[in-house]
Amino acid sequence: MCTKNLFRLSACVAAAAALMGVAAPAQAASSGGTTQTSTSDCTELAPAVTSCLTMAERRNVVITPSGVAVLQGYREYSDSTTYPGGSHSSDGTRRYVAVFGSAMQTLDGIIYYDPKVTRVDGYDVLSYSDGFTCVLQTNFVEANGTGGYNHSTGTCTMN
Repeated sequence: MCTKNLFRLSACVAAAAALMGVAAPAQAASSGGTTQTSTSDCTELAPAVTSCLTMAERRNVVITPSGVAVLQGYREYSDSTTYPGGSHSSDGTRRYVAVFGSAMQTLDGIIYYDPKVTRVDGYDVLSYSDGFTCVLQTNFVEANGTGGYNHSTGTCTMN
């Protein structure tokens, strides 16, 4: 059963790649180009509790004349929270590609997508002031918003 689903998933990815590479000429697709955003901010959540986040992201959105949308991006982040008696921090990355069967924008600017294939990979390192540390690896593909494979792993240690 799993092999059949992975075969279907591979066919979806190949079809999406073929559609993007062959069916629509490059000049026919619309793209806002690569969008780069970054943020760095600290917030006092409560007295003596402060959370800081630094994040940078690159993202590209391409929509073909037929309405197929492809989102591709990369994100790096680092955050930390201090509180009385301790702290924790995390940092990580994400790469993602998502293919949508259609895209529709409403009058108020909200874009709705019909998910077809999504692939995400990355890592997170979570560290706590008591020496507890976790490393999480993310690697999954999802088809039609419902299933695919998830080869994500995680390990934690106490130093």
